[in-house]
Parts: sequence; structure tokens; C-alpha cells
Amino acid sequence: MWAQDSFEMNAIIPSFLKKGDLVSIVATARWIDPHDLLFATSLLEKWGFRVKLGKHLHTVSFQLAGTLEQRTSDMQVALDDPESKAILIARGGYGTVHLIDQLDFSRFYSSPKWICGYSDITVLHAHLNSKGYATIHSTMPVSFANATDAALENLRLALLGDLKEVSFKSSIPLLHLYGSLPLVGGNLSVLYSLLGSESLANKGDLALFLEDVDEMHYHIDRMMMGLKRASFFKNVKYVILGGLTQMRDNTVEFGFPKDNPWGLNANEIIVNYCKELGIAVVDGFPAGHLNDNRAFYLGMNSQLRKGNDELILTFQH
Repeated sequence: MWAQDSFEMNAIIPSFLKKGDLVSIVATARWIDPHDLLFATSLLEKWGFRVKLGKHLHTVSFQLAGTLEQRTSDMQVALDDPESKAILIARGGYGTVHLIDQLDFSRFYSSPKWICGYSDITVLHAHLNSKGYATIHSTMPVSFANATDAALENLRLALLGDLKEVSFKSSIPLLHLYGSLPLVGGNLSVLYSLLGSESLANKGDLALFLEDVDEMHYHIDRMMMGLKRASFFKNVKYVILGGLTQMRDNTVEFGFPKDNPWGLNANEIIVNYCKELGIAVVDGFPAGHLNDNRAFYLGMNSQLRKGNDELILTFQH
């Protein structure tokens, strides 16, 4: 097994799990209260998996789960553990990027396993997808208790290799059909923060998923402009928009002394940039900072097609 140099090759897909396999839970960013893991560990065991917790999951270093050394150590142990078949990141926040250049992925590259999470975990998705490895964009243990049944079931199916498609309704029609393309992306803010690094070295034609939370409307424009000027969208054939939630504007509603709105909401901003760049775009995909945060594969070849009254994203593995 070897790291890929281009998305034009087939993705490297970790082995799917079976009952009795070990799942590791670690915190690469914020710490998590032990009580907030009870539901998740119980459910994973109900699914037939064994669970191993990172040593510093509950260590409090202000917002973070311990020092950089402690968080890196927990993730490295999980990456190198030959028994562990998947790593679920406990929660997001901010801090995963601190680890990315400290981690040794050599054992992972020779024996890959599933990395699961979203939001701040986009750092890991982008880094590994850019090297040709598939990952799972999914809800995280801290959110299991509030996740919809569909979100949790999608994660279970994804881990087992039984997730074949995700259907959704878009307010924007899909005018053109595309062949099989690797799907990459994640949180827009995190992707923007990775510009210029080896973690965002996408190559070859691809599809892009985007979601975000708690941003000013003009911040969305700034990030899209930055990505555009950096030629990030050069090889993007279509964009799938997930949740763009809890967005804010310069208005009285959000604590400003007077209304001075940007003029477009987050969805409209991204759609306009895509149209300007000649990139197809659809919205309404059920993933992001939502209770209905459906799991799906990143870095894997996928295809977007039309159903009767919905769009269907299918995966090829």
C-alpha cells in the first residue's frame, strides 16, 4: 500500500469494519466531559464494536483536550494501533491543525483505517484525501445523543461498507450529469485556513462538498474570494452545499447598532461564486452542523445523479 500522488488514480479505501472490531475515540481539539461519551460508547458497543478511549479525552487545558503533546500522543497511538480499525474524533472546535505536522502517518499509510468526524476534522480529511485516502465525514461522539436516527445509521453503514448512496432535495436543479469523481471538502473556514499547505494539494478533476457554521456573511465572501484567487476551484466540476447554519450579518438582530447587511446570504454568496466560475452547484445536502448530519465518504469516487424528485449521491467502493 502506498500514498497516491493524484486523484486521477483510484482512492485507497481502508478495510471496512465487522462486528468485534475496535474503534478508537480521541480528541484532537476540544476536551469532552465523560458524561457526554456515555451514549456514544453504548451505541458503538450495541453496533457490535469494541471501544477504546484516548488517554487525554477528558484532560482540560482551557478549551483543548490537554497539551499539544498529549493530544498528538493520543492520536498517534490510535493511528499506530494495529487493532483499531476506525478513529472517531470525539468533537470539533478548533485545534486539530496543531497536530497535523506533528503526526507520523507512515503506519497509517501502510495500513489505513477510517478517520471519522466533521467541522474542525476537515484538517484530517483534507490532508488524507489529498494523499489519496478515503475518510468518513460524519457526526461525532459528542453529538450522538442529539443526532437523528438517519445520521447515526449512515455512520454505522459507512463503517461496515454498506453505505451506497445519500439522497437529498436541492432547491437548485442539476442541469448536467457528471461521471465518477472523487468527492472532497468539508468545512469552508477550515479549508480556507489550509490554503498554501500540503494538506490542500488537490489534483485532478473532483467534486467539492462545503458546509460552515457561525460566520458573518461577508466572511463567507472573503473565504470564497481567497479560494478563488488561489485557484482552488480550478479542477472542481460541481459543488454540493450542506448546512450553512447560524450565519450572522451586520444587523441589529445580531447586536450591531444599525442595519448594514452584506446583501446576500451564505448560500447565495457561494452559489454566485460557483456560477461566475462556471461550476455547477446544488444545495440541501444533509450534512454539516445539523442534527441530521448524514455520514458519507470523502476522497472516494462518487457520482451525482437525478432521482424522481431528488438527487442521489452514490459511492463506488
